[in-house]
Amino acid sequence: MIPSDDRAYSELGDSQEAPIAVEPGCQKQGIGGSLIHEELRLTAELGYSHVFLIGHPSYYPRFGFEPERPHGFDLLQFEVPDDVFMVIILVPNAGIKGELRYPQAFFE
Repeated sequence: MIPSDDRAYSELGDSQEAPIAVEPGCQKQGIGGSLIHEELRLTAELGYSHVFLIGHPSYYPRFGFEPERPHGFDLLQFEVPDDVFMVIILVPNAGIKGELRYPQAFFE
């Protein structure tokens, strides 16, 4: 995240979710949902304020994810449709807005 103010990245308390994948023969059993619920529990426990992702617009909203841009976030590294660029806010009024930048590890 590139903050819209003077705070450093380490102060922002955000997390980017990598894709969730479940073996096709094991899908539709709640495994993916359980993984997401556990990730959200752990990120909240660790004190993160937001979880960001690029994901399927009909899947992730059931967990509370919603489009990011109305919340003041942008993604300029690559082009993605608004409905797949999502966030779940774990700490309301955390005061974070700005450009999200995925770390190099996401591209390797």
